[in-house]
Amino acid sequence: MTITVTLETVVDRSLSLLGYPAAACTLADRLLPSEHLELDVAPSARIATGCLCRGSIDLAPRTRLSRGCILNGDVSVGRRTNLEPKCELIGDVSIGRYCAIARECTFQEPNHETQRPSLQNKLYADVLDSELESTTKGPITVGNDVWIGARATVLSGVTIGDGAIVGAGAIVTDDVEPYAVVAGVPAERVSWRFPEPVREKLLELEWWNWDERTIRANRDFFERDLTGPEDVPTVDEGRVTEPPTRDLEGRSPPLQE
Repeated sequence: MTITVTLETVVDRSLSLLGYPAAACTLADRLLPSEHLELDVAPSARIATGCLCRGSIDLAPRTRLSRGCILNGDVSVGRRTNLEPKCELIGDVSIGRYCAIARECTFQEPNHETQRPSLQNKLYADVLDSELESTTKGPITVGNDVWIGARATVLSGVTIGDGAIVGAGAIVTDDVEPYAVVAGVPAERVSWRFPEPVREKLLELEWWNWDERTIRANRDFFERDLTGPEDVPTVDEGRVTEPPTRDLEGRSPPLQE
């Protein structure tokens, strides 16, 4: 029996075992064609051992890939987003900042062609020396501050809005509105995180675009429950203006006319 081991296979396995250290990634960029692996990984990003990256991968500062994650395609992950073990991001997938992606979530952008006699890629490649092209409804886009529960699946063409929550085990086939809570198969909206006035102010605020100094300076905002629009800071000429301080019973004083 003859076993053929390609350079791509050796590099893939080596990087996976090492956790994609910067020096090894630089060497891989020189050895491999860009269509196989093109890494843009911030120095502060962390990739655990046992991960696999193929295609064009962009990891922003402070992102974290836990053990066994697979990123294969045109994939970008935003600042401080965490992927827990065994997540798979396949195809054209973009995830925003400060997202929490629980274990074993799947983001599947390409799909099988279903109108041919066979659905199996291997038959076309090995027997027919041909290619079964995949189909797609478009890229997958996940906004900022999104929480996706364990073993959820997000399918082709879906956009998940800022601040949304996807329940564990859900299969998301349609777009999810900002700050919606969805669950089920297929996923449907079951509630909202906040009342509409709060949602509107948060989307206007876009706190996920703040630098970390500004986030720390607004610690009180991040540590309070948001019950009304008066609890959300406003932006005044590029500066963040804190809402009025709450009284001893946790209530905000009425706004001045």
